[in-house]
Amino acid sequence: MRIVLLLLFVINLFSFSITDKKFKDIKFLDTKVLSFDEIGGQRFFGISALEYDRRKKLLYMLSDRARLFTFKIEVNNKKIILLKPVASCRLKNLYGKNFFLYQSDSEGMSKIGDSFYISFEGTHPRVLRFEKCKQVGSIRLPKILRSYRNYIGGKNRTLESLEYNKRFGLITAPEKRLKRTKKGWHSIYNSHGKVCEFKKSDKMSLVDFESNEKGNLVGLFRKLDISSLGFVVKLKKIYLKKGICKTKDLATLKTKDGDSIDNYEGITKVGKNLYLMISDDNDKFFEKSLLTLFEVF
Repeated sequence: MRIVLLLLFVINLFSFSITDKKFKDIKFLDTKVLSFDEIGGQRFFGISALEYDRRKKLLYMLSDRARLFTFKIEVNNKKIILLKPVASCRLKNLYGKNFFLYQSDSEGMSKIGDSFYISFEGTHPRVLRFEKCKQVGSIRLPKILRSYRNYIGGKNRTLESLEYNKRFGLITAPEKRLKRTKKGWHSIYNSHGKVCEFKKSDKMSLVDFESNEKGNLVGLFRKLDISSLGFVVKLKKIYLKKGICKTKDLATLKTKDGDSIDNYEGITKVGKNLYLMISDDNDKFFEKSLLTLFEVF
């Protein structure tokens, strides 16, 4: 284990900024390394989802241990010029109690009005609605999404993505394809059932997606590359419609190519064609919370 940790540390030392890489349809603009011990009495680690409130200019970060952090953010000249923590809270269940550890694997997030909709992994995959950090309701999911036994990879590979889409409402997707889904294909769902299917390598995990101006999705995909003790991160455009969805590759980043990346998990839109994505440090010293700004053309 010590050898593995040392190798990961060395890889990080000899990685290069992704802002120097050139792609046809995407440009990486800025990356900040986040390092906070505590915010408002809550430990800052394991960020799995982002949500941006354009009117309030607030960025919300969700920890995979049911904690919500609020930041003041300013983006100017396509750079992150301000990121200031302002609040935090621990999510409470319907009874005003903390979620037990095995219930607290919060992964996806979408904000609609004053409500936060948050997806949870575990033995009972679910989407819950919160106001002022307290659960006030839930979303009824299609039957096939309600049991972890239907997911490849089990209880830790369930509802990773969550987004409000103007055409299909609140949409979600598993990290890996469902057992009933054909190999090489992946599905997106809303509360009424399957919205669409698209082609995807079974080796890649879908970890989040975000709607663009036209109602299509920018999808964030990731896999652990054992051979390089690093990651492969892929961004795709998903042309969302009922039935079969076409996709378009935007960028592929690899640790073994020297790209300065980490365990990216969350994505949100912060302006016209501008997005942020964040990596989950897994509460490990050799992983980082990277906040990356990029533009999709």
